[in-house]
Amino acid sequence: MTDKIDRTNDAVFKAVFAKHPKITLSLANAFFELQGTEQIADIEFIDREIDGDLPDEKESRLDILGRTQAGVKVNIEMQVNPLLAMGERSLYYWSRNYVDLKKGEGYDKLKRTVAINILNYNIFDDKKYPDMHSCFGLFDMRTGCQLTKQLEIHFLELQKFHPMSIKEMNRMQKWAAYFSPSTPEDEMAAIVASDAEIRAAVEVEKMFTQDEVARRSYEKAEKFRRDQLAQLQYAQMQGFENGFEQGVDQEREKGINNMIAALRGLDVKEDMIVAKLKEGYDLSEADIKRYMTLH
Repeated sequence: MTDKIDRTNDAVFKAVFAKHPKITLSLANAFFELQGTEQIADIEFIDREIDGDLPDEKESRLDILGRTQAGVKVNIEMQVNPLLAMGERSLYYWSRNYVDLKKGEGYDKLKRTVAINILNYNIFDDKKYPDMHSCFGLFDMRTGCQLTKQLEIHFLELQKFHPMSIKEMNRMQKWAAYFSPSTPEDEMAAIVASDAEIRAAVEVEKMFTQDEVARRSYEKAEKFRRDQLAQLQYAQMQGFENGFEQGVDQEREKGINNMIAALRGLDVKEDMIVAKLKEGYDLSEADIKRYMTLH
């Protein structure tokens, strides 16, 4: 394992947060504190998969799912590679957590459910939306009146984090610095010294790296990530070889269609597909829209 551990690695993330309530509470409350929503004082972990009720329904695998004594449910998920329709995906996971009424129970028994998505890529345009943290709820589009406080979906875009003086950091920024690979070691040391729960997270990491089984799980997760990137690169190469490089109209059509199908098969988000089409085929907006609607 490398000297500097990758904290966005799935195995590391679960080792630190899925078994240590105090650390997880600190991370979750960093989001609530910044948003001004109610802090949570306790959490228990729920170890389960959300499976489709019917054979053809999509299965949802959650990274960390916790519930407080008051019934508030918190799902924390780490995503490294860009995914297609991340907003819709998060809403889908949120809805499966939210709807758990027992037979005969009224809607007043439904509990506030919070989804926290930590992303190692940008889901929103960094020029239009430069802030690394965003929080979504249900609001009237005209007046801003909130329909209910039951829905809360957060996104933390790590690539939008910029190093700063530790004296200027709030708790959210300290956690972002903890996850960000661009954080200098001396700054990380200062953050660890200033925050008890981040210090505890680093201690868990040390134990993780000394465990042979854990080390293998880390390497397996890294291999899976590299394989996904290799698949994406292969899909791009296939698109270029079948169309762009040959310059034949029929092959060009085939290449464009192959690229769209391959990238969608990898669950790549729409914005990235559009960018790749522009880069590889120099298509107009109208042409891109036409090709995308065919798939």
